[in-house]
Amino acid sequence: MSATFDAANDEILAFFATAWTPTGLLALYENVAGAKPTAQVSWAKVSLRHGGGRQSSLSGGLGTSRFDRTGIVTVQIFIPNGQGLSEGYELGKVVIDAFEGKATASHIWFRNAKITEVGPSDEWFQLNVTIEFSYDEIK
Repeated sequence: MSATFDAANDEILAFFATAWTPTGLLALYENVAGAKPTAQVSWAKVSLRHGGGRQSSLSGGLGTSRFDRTGIVTVQIFIPNGQGLSEGYELGKVVIDAFEGKATASHIWFRNAKITEVGPSDEWFQLNVTIEFSYDEIK
């Protein structure tokens, strides 16, 4: 089974939504309009960026070629300033556990997940979770 850019985007965001929804906290998606929360509760913003890609096979008798696609999923987690980092780490772990070492139905693989403490951002403290992804696209 092969993924495309659109299908990969949808599957990756669905992986995130499945893990994040049970937290009951707001999640914003970079490609969808939404406002920051007004209440002092934690929330997240998710985005993905395709990066490198290369042809990994010549076309065979069927005239198809395989292309390697890679990228990074970034989940920015915002917790109210002054609460400490415990909740941020717990939410980061929710995201890491959703992706790390797993694959979607179209064989999008996730690896190298990490949490980075960014610091204060307005009234929030920001942590970023980044996860590398890769998949094959067959054309």
